Amino acid sequence: MTATVLAVVIASGQQTKSPNGALGLLVFLVLAVAVVFLLRSMTRHLRKVERINFDDPPADDLPPKARPGR
Repeated sequence: MTATVLAVVIASGQQTKSPNGALGLLVFLVLAVAVVFLLRSMTRHLRKVERINFDDPPADDLPPKARPGR
């Protein structure tokens, strides 16, 4: 059945056009741009985070409940 339909389409010289290819490309590009902006935002936020060195003992001037990891 499929081979018959394909043979008829090839013989008639008509090409079937589908908007799915253009729509899929558009969705892909929108998602790619969104990922780029999310990565830029994440790197900006991570630069603001204070770096913690777990090799050093915690500072004694912090109250016990404010010490990280306890």
